Amino acid sequence: MTGPEIPVMTALRSASLFSSLPDPILARIAAASSLEARRAGAPIFEQGALAEAFFIVADGWVKLIRARPDGRQALLTTFARGETFAEAVAMVGGRYPARAVAATSVTLVRVEADALRREIRDTPEIGLAMFAATAQHLNQLVRQIEQLKLQSGDERVAEFLLGLADGETGEAEFTLPLDKRLIAEKLGLAQETLSRAFARLRAFGVEVEGASVRIRDVAGLQARLERRA
Repeated sequence: MTGPEIPVMTALRSASLFSSLPDPILARIAAASSLEARRAGAPIFEQGALAEAFFIVADGWVKLIRARPDGRQALLTTFARGETFAEAVAMVGGRYPARAVAATSVTLVRVEADALRREIRDTPEIGLAMFAATAQHLNQLVRQIEQLKLQSGDERVAEFLLGLADGETGEAEFTLPLDKRLIAEKLGLAQETLSRAFARLRAFGVEVEGASVRIRDVAGLQARLERRA
């Protein structure tokens, strides 16, 4: 396999939607898919447009924004590497219910819905994998609602930072992948509240300087968060 099919296959394998499928099926899906790049702020699709494809994030972050009738916009959620979005609406031939925008520079795999429907007719287990992926998205939405209803602002910020620690248990250092305004919006906080949360978390070994983050004891912070749950 040569050329752009290599990164497409890698991205397909990274997505839970396709991770259990054998290589021959993945290769056929990859052949009908394409790799796309977007700069930060660039649109991926518009709210109300016909959903002819869905996407896998190969690198970077994507935000989903819904325009309200009064002209205001609401951030619905964000997607990171290995996550899929818009698969359910694309597979039923609907219209995108929200606008997708590159929150950072992103690399995406565009999967054509028509091509995947043909594969599902021949390989029904792909359809079962899509049901599982949709259920995963629903669980994520339930988790977000739970955070907004039950967790304090500090707890939401701590959990977000722990999710960026990439499986570390001791000390972790990383760069915030999104600007602080978007992080605050994602967590349902005012920017000033986010800044105060960062300051309070310093007492628990979290240091935030600009976009640089250092957590002195990831496992310890996780244990504190779990005790408060």
